[in-house]
Parts: sequence; structure tokens; C-alpha cells
Amino acid sequence: MASKVSKEIVIHAPVDRFYDIVIDYDRYAEFVPGVKGCRVVKTARDHRDVEYTVDLGVKTIRYVLRHEEHRPSKVAWSLLKGEMMRISNGSWELSAEGNRTRALYTVEVQVVKPPLVPQAFVDRVSDELTKVNLPRTLAAFKARAEEE
Repeated sequence: MASKVSKEIVIHAPVDRFYDIVIDYDRYAEFVPGVKGCRVVKTARDHRDVEYTVDLGVKTIRYVLRHEEHRPSKVAWSLLKGEMMRISNGSWELSAEGNRTRALYTVEVQVVKPPLVPQAFVDRVSDELTKVNLPRTLAAFKARAEEE
């Protein structure tokens, strides 16, 4: 079963600045908790494919997401391939509020249960990818945007 979580935050930075941070995938390892590596592997007219290496504490996984960018209001992604994941979809939906940004972050993940792996382990990985990492990820993006 897929796990889906959404959370809204307000960032004290203009929407264009925040959008630029969201699409600067190559720098995610500098500030996003758990991201050990992130690089664009393909650029096309309407999307970018990005490979992630993420340390979940219980396991390090790799996956590739296709990001569709709609400046400055939305970045949406979907899973192309990845270890232990059947679904990984999500989005940033951004709106300007003066010199601030209102951001709605949504992520949906379904982890595949490999043979001989306990369901409790699979559930823990799923929770790490959604509920545990979500507040830390949002705080990291907010801090990065409000740095200056």
C-alpha cells in the first residue's frame, strides 16, 4: 500500500529564489538530510531525470525520478526506476505571497517487499521516506532559502 503525505509551509524568501533551490538537484547533498548524492542524468525539453542516493538509516537506496518543472509554480516528479520502490511521486506547489513563498509539498511512496524481508522492515523504510524525512526535508529547504 502506498503512503502519501502532504505538508504546507511558508518560506520567508521570494518564490523565484525558492524555486531555484528546488530545481538545483546537484546541490541537494549539501543540505537535504539523508541525501548522499544527487545528479541530473538526463535533460530534455520538458523534464529532467535525476538520480538520488539516499541513506535511510536502515538502508541506503538509489532511484531515478523524472522531474517536470513549471516555473515558478510547480515541480512534480515520478519514479522511473529504483531499489525497493514501486511508487515515488510528489510535487512542490508554490505560490507567491508578497516577498514570501507558500509551498505545498506532497510525496507518495510505495516500497516493494523483497522475498525473505520482514514486513516491519518494509514499513520502516516507507515511514522513513515519508513521515520521518518530511519535516526534516521541509526544514532544510526553508533554511536554505532563508539563509541570506
